[in-house]
Amino acid sequence: MKSLILALLLCTGPLAARDYLPARSSDDLINPHKGWMLWGTTFAQDGGVDNFHGARIFHIYVPWRELETADQVFDFDGFESRHLDPISQIYPDASFVLRPVADYPDGPGSGIDDWYVGGEPNRDYPAFLEQPPLNIGANNYTSCDGDGPGRAPDWNHPAFQAQALELVNALAQRYDGDPRITAIQVGLLGLWGEWHQSGCEALAPGAAIKQALRDAYQGLFSQTRLQTRYVRIPDAQGVEVGFHEDYFPSFTGQCSQFSPPMPLCDDGGDWNLEWGMSNLLPDARDNWRLHPVSGESPLGSQKNVWISRTTDVETLLRSYHFSFLGPAGKHEESGNTAALAQLRKALGYNLHLDRLSLPDPAPIGAPIEFEIEIFNSGSAPPYHFPRCQLVLLDPLDQVVQVSDLSLDLGLALPGQPLSHTDTMNIGEGLSPGTYQLAVRVVDPAPGRPDLLLQSLPRDGQGRVRLGSVTLIAASIFADGFE
Repeated sequence: MKSLILALLLCTGPLAARDYLPARSSDDLINPHKGWMLWGTTFAQDGGVDNFHGARIFHIYVPWRELETADQVFDFDGFESRHLDPISQIYPDASFVLRPVADYPDGPGSGIDDWYVGGEPNRDYPAFLEQPPLNIGANNYTSCDGDGPGRAPDWNHPAFQAQALELVNALAQRYDGDPRITAIQVGLLGLWGEWHQSGCEALAPGAAIKQALRDAYQGLFSQTRLQTRYVRIPDAQGVEVGFHEDYFPSFTGQCSQFSPPMPLCDDGGDWNLEWGMSNLLPDARDNWRLHPVSGESPLGSQKNVWISRTTDVETLLRSYHFSFLGPAGKHEESGNTAALAQLRKALGYNLHLDRLSLPDPAPIGAPIEFEIEIFNSGSAPPYHFPRCQLVLLDPLDQVVQVSDLSLDLGLALPGQPLSHTDTMNIGEGLSPGTYQLAVRVVDPAPGRPDLLLQSLPRDGQGRVRLGSVTLIAASIFADGFE
C-alpha cells in the first residue's frame, strides 16, 4: 500500500497547494498592548486595583525626583521594584505606559510622593537642580486653573534642558526595546508632563525646551513607541509620535460629527485632536501607523457615553485608530460587559488568520512555498513585533517542530488583508507520516502567553488548529522522477 501511495504521488506532477481556512471568531479576547489601561503608579501602596474587565496595561508616572537620586545616579531597579514588580507579580503578562513627570499638581493627593525623602512633597524633581552649581529657579503655585498646589522648575533654564536630556538618554538606555513597555509618554514638561501650564502660563515651558526634548526622544527611541499629549507645534512637529487624548471623547473629533455632540465637546483649538490634525499638522494623521493613540475619560459624563452611545464611541476609536483607553474610564467599574467587549474589539489590533496555503503532501526538509493571509478587524496594527509561527504536532498531540514564518504582523493595517508568500523547510528530521498543523503568535517578551488570533478552532494554548498535513520523503522527488 505504501508503494502505491508513493507511485500515485510521483504521477501527480507539481506539489498541489492546500488551503487551510479557519473560521473567524468574534469573542472578546485579552491581548497585550491593547484594550484597557488602569492606574498603576500606587499599585503597591493601594494593595492592588480593581480589575473588572481584564486590563493588562498599567499607567505609571515616573517622578524625576524618585528616579534620579543624585546627578547622573538613576535608581531604575528601585523604581521598578516599587512600581512595576508588584503589578507583574499579580499579572505576569502586564505591560506598562511610563510617563516621566517633574510637576504633578497636588502630588500628595494622588500618592505620587509616597517614596520621596527629604520633605517638600510638592517638588517632583530632584533637589540638586535648584542647588549649586545648577541653580535652576522654581516657582510655587497654589492653583493653575484649579489644579495645585505644586512647584514648577524653570523649564527654560539652559541647565534644566541639559539635565532633562540626560534623563531622556537614561530612559532610552533602560527601556528602548523593552517588550514590557506599551509606550513611553514623553512627559516631563509642564503639568502632569503634558507640556503645558494651563492657568499659570507665565510658568510654561517654551518652544526651545520642547524642541530639544522632542528631538531627543525621536533620536534615542528606535523601538519602543512614543506618545505626546497634543497635536501641537512644536510638540509633534516633524516627528513620528502617537498621542494620548486625556479628555476623551470631548476633545477628540469634530463636535458636529454626532447629534447630540459628545459631552463637553470643544473643537475650537489645538486641545482637540481633530483640530490639530486639520489645522496644524496634517501629516500627524497617519502617525498611528507606527505609534499608538490612546485616551482616557476622567469625568462621569465622558465615561457614561461609553455605554449609552457605544456605537458613536466605537466610531471615534476606529476613526482615530485608538489602541487603548485609560487609566480613567468606564472600565474601572463592574458590569457593562457587552458594551465594553464591543469597544475592546475596536481597540488596537484584532487579527484573523484567514488562510494558510502550503503543499499537502509536503516533502520533508525540502523548500516549499507557503502563503499566509491575515486580516485585522481592529483599528491599529500590533506595534510590538509579535512573531507568527507554524507548529507541527504528532499523533500524540506533542509539538515536534516550530518554525518562524517570515511575516511582519506590524504591516497588518486595519480593514486590509495582509498576504505574504515565502519559502520554508518543513518537517526537517521527522519521519514521514501525518501531522497536525497549528499557527501561533508569540509575544516577544519571554515567558508570556501567546497573542490570541480571532480565529477558530483555538486550543488551550491559544494556537489556531488547522488540520492535518502529510509529510513524505523528499528523495522521491529527485531529478528524473518528477
